[in-house]
Amino acid sequence: MGVVVEHILARLAEGGVRHLDETGLRVAGKLHWLHTICDTAFTHYRISAKRGAVPTFLTGGTIIHDHWKPYYAHMSGVDAHALCGAHHLRELKAIEEIEKEPWATEMSAVLHSANQLRCAAQDQGETELPELVRQGIVTRYMAILAKGLAFHERQPPLAKSPGTRGRKARRPGHNLLLRLRDYRDDVLRFIADFAVPFTNNQAEQDLRMMKLRMKISGTFRTLEGARVFADIRSVISTARKHRFNILEILTLSPPQIIARL
Repeated sequence: MGVVVEHILARLAEGGVRHLDETGLRVAGKLHWLHTICDTAFTHYRISAKRGAVPTFLTGGTIIHDHWKPYYAHMSGVDAHALCGAHHLRELKAIEEIEKEPWATEMSAVLHSANQLRCAAQDQGETELPELVRQGIVTRYMAILAKGLAFHERQPPLAKSPGTRGRKARRPGHNLLLRLRDYRDDVLRFIADFAVPFTNNQAEQDLRMMKLRMKISGTFRTLEGARVFADIRSVISTARKHRFNILEILTLSPPQIIARL
């Protein structure tokens, strides 16, 4: 399987739109991390002892993720980043319902509307939104950010625990506003480039089966066993995306599998 996995990784390494995600798992009683790189045609799983062991070898194209900072810090070889809209909507819903901050409702509406406009344009065979429509979305987005930041400037500072150092703590809504402001282009990448989806669902779906396996079977006894399992699942997930018969694929030699992919 090793040669096939290397082929899959090579197809994902350069260019295109790739989805990234990671989840914890236990190997030999210790916490490890399962990383995935995937697109609509290929899936690669990798086991690492460190969560921060991100795939720095990726080059070109766009990577979609949930704004975990190491992706920005260590992956300078890619052309662009895109942030998962579903994650933002979940955070905005929590801020709306728990913190009662009205700007969050407005931002959710803008992101939903922008995605609907993009989907409608795609359904009509368009490859981009009209410039005026795109600028209108950005204008509303920035106006809501300004309203939200003004709201937080009026709030009293959060109390610091005795003896703590460093910057003053920010409220969750304030932190989200700063992210939406500082990474605006990555948040709205989906309206600028129709090849970039609104969410990182592809990676989450590809991790789902692996997480199910962990719930049913628990931990791996050895790192080697975990890595073999990840390799096999990389091939199975990729074969499924190509609509191949899984049992048939697993009976073929590595060169035959590569030829089909």
